[in-house]
Amino acid sequence: MELIGKTVKLRYANIGDAEFIHSLRVDPLRNSHVSAVAGGIENQRKWLETYKSREFAGTEHYFIIELEGNAIGTVRIYDIQGDSFCWGSWMMKPGAPASCAMESAVLIYEFAFYSLGFARSHFDVRKANSRVVAFHQRFGASIVRESDVDFFFDYPKSAYDKVRTKYKKFIAADRPA
Repeated sequence: MELIGKTVKLRYANIGDAEFIHSLRVDPLRNSHVSAVAGGIENQRKWLETYKSREFAGTEHYFIIELEGNAIGTVRIYDIQGDSFCWGSWMMKPGAPASCAMESAVLIYEFAFYSLGFARSHFDVRKANSRVVAFHQRFGASIVRESDVDFFFDYPKSAYDKVRTKYKKFIAADRPA
């Protein structure tokens, strides 16, 4: 499975991506707002092996973000609850163009709302991650509760529909906006 944008491609993660994923997850500049990783590359491989069964079952979708054939990031759909999905594990390599992050987010919403048929998204963001909090609010997501460290968001498809035209430039030309 591949999701094609204007400049990036999202493809399902595989066992061979363990070293790349691990490198992002242990990078102190990248991992301050995601769950800690335990163990080394071999543990990442084992996690990916178990993930593949969840992918096959349709309960999780873990993507490698590629630019010109090179892995530059990750993003994941998980914690499916009825008609709602959570997305996260959204990390980009240092130096990746900011537009690639935006494009990958649009591709995730397109896939989840229009291919998988979800009606909403739920997710949490660390309060200290102010850039990502602002990003989600610009898209129209609403904070529905908070803890000491996290904001919890709700994002209905109807809110994405309102901004979809604005972000259609990130969708490949052969896809309807």
